[in-house]
Amino acid sequence: MKLTELVESYIVLKQSLGMRFGAEGRILRAFSKALGDIDILEVEKQQVLSYLTGQGPLTTFWHRKFEALTGFYRFALSRGYIAESPLPTIIPKRPKAFVPYIYTDEEIRNILAGVPKACAHQKCPIDASTLRTLLLLLWGTGLRISEALLLTVPDVDLCSNLLTIRDTKFFKTRLVPIDPELTKLLSLYAKAQKRRPLLDGEPSFFFSTHKGTCISLTLVELYFRKLCKLGGVVRQDGARYQPRLHDIRHAFATNRVLSWYREGVDVQSLLPCLSTYLGHGTLAATQRYLTAIPEVLREACNRFEQYAMEENHD
Repeated sequence: MKLTELVESYIVLKQSLGMRFGAEGRILRAFSKALGDIDILEVEKQQVLSYLTGQGPLTTFWHRKFEALTGFYRFALSRGYIAESPLPTIIPKRPKAFVPYIYTDEEIRNILAGVPKACAHQKCPIDASTLRTLLLLLWGTGLRISEALLLTVPDVDLCSNLLTIRDTKFFKTRLVPIDPELTKLLSLYAKAQKRRPLLDGEPSFFFSTHKGTCISLTLVELYFRKLCKLGGVVRQDGARYQPRLHDIRHAFATNRVLSWYREGVDVQSLLPCLSTYLGHGTLAATQRYLTAIPEVLREACNRFEQYAMEENHD
């Protein structure tokens, strides 16, 4: 059987079992595209290793590709399409955990200040108020960018200070309360927008292009890179990646936990609430957001020192 056909069969199987299988599907399709229109039996170990290695230094993506291919080749072996897996048996050590960039209030202000200039070109498909409001919503709620872009007008209940986030990463729908100040901002934006007529059956997105259609993730990421450059927001720690749009979500979670520590509340008891608010599948996912952030670790150590001193005093 052709590699491409078997990859598609495997993806269909996984999705029929209720899995989203988006990232894994893209990895496997890229694999079959890289190797070309060949039979599954013609895949050589060196070809697999070349795909895994890719270009540039080793990143955690090597292991993500390896995990996706491991599942695929288990499937191929169990169905008798191959007698031996071409996957490498020597697995490189995972690189250090990626540390997200935590924006300061000043950096966000600098990014927002560049919005009018970034959107000034007549060919820009979105207006400045849309991009600015979208970024402020991400900063104030920690939503995934995909969740914010898919919000429809009925999903934004400004009277109740509530957002409805539908069919998220883990096939869940959740309610996200928002701050009254953010509600006021969204209300002003909604009143100023000229809602364009859409084709029958198409949803009316809260954030839309000039044509009234959904804004693409690629477009927002492109303009965010421009805004970081205009605002002088760059990493100085030599990290591989420059500040990302998704790091706004990390910054929201970090700032929330730091506030709790400084207020002296029981952070561990509140983490499940934060996890639910962010739409994480598990509490462990929320904890991974925080463990690599020096400021959070410092506040946790300070809290432990205070606790230890109190115990010792007693």
